[in-house]
Amino acid sequence: MSLTGRRRIAGKAGLTLVEILVVAVIFTILILALFTVFRGALDSWRKSETLLDMYQNARFTLELMRKEIPASVLYQGSNNTDYWTKFEGNDSGTGAIIKGATSIADELFFVAPVAGNPGDQDLCEVGYWLRDDNCLMRHFEYYDGSTVPVTYDFAVNNAGTTSDDVIARNVSAFSVVYYYRNAAGAVPSATAASWDSSTDTLTGGTQNIDSSGNALIPDGLPEAVEVSLTVQSRDGLQQKTFTDFILIPGAR
Repeated sequence: MSLTGRRRIAGKAGLTLVEILVVAVIFTILILALFTVFRGALDSWRKSETLLDMYQNARFTLELMRKEIPASVLYQGSNNTDYWTKFEGNDSGTGAIIKGATSIADELFFVAPVAGNPGDQDLCEVGYWLRDDNCLMRHFEYYDGSTVPVTYDFAVNNAGTTSDDVIARNVSAFSVVYYYRNAAGAVPSATAASWDSSTDTLTGGTQNIDSSGNALIPDGLPEAVEVSLTVQSRDGLQQKTFTDFILIPGAR
């Protein structure tokens, strides 16, 4: 074989530098495209997981409130306030806050029968408040029957067993609005930022009126509460506010 023939065969056996560069560029474009698609799918999955976690947090909390708040009871048949059950809602930033400096939002406390109560008395103290580490807390105190009558004040242990347990994390805001009827025959559309069933705070034209047109003195139970909580994602980049309107049958 001649030298010229060998050179032609050798020239056909390899790739030129330009061809190698073209292939490398195409390969790089394909890799970048695949990486972009993969990253987009991963980001979408993470966002879906984050939203699911936020919704589950809020759903569990609101379902618990929907079950316990309507069970609120009020007994004011005695002239001695030590015998009274209570329904108390404290506006954030006021001197009425029960849980002290660690409580950073509204508070709601009431007395209700609770399923699975291990005590000997049916009624328990129940409450919700937001701690300064963004944990929504549930106050719970039950009684063994050794103390009669029970003083429901939500602040100290009254011969019962008290716990404040975390029911939701990454909650950045918690607020409660109280709805009541301020005139005979009116719909319960009047609102208050706080509530105390043992006092007569709502006076004059804003007095709490029951469904029969009678003024409630003390104020008794509100007709309903509007509960709002804002839940953040774990990374703090997303947040969503969930609101529920909960009727209290005992107010009627």
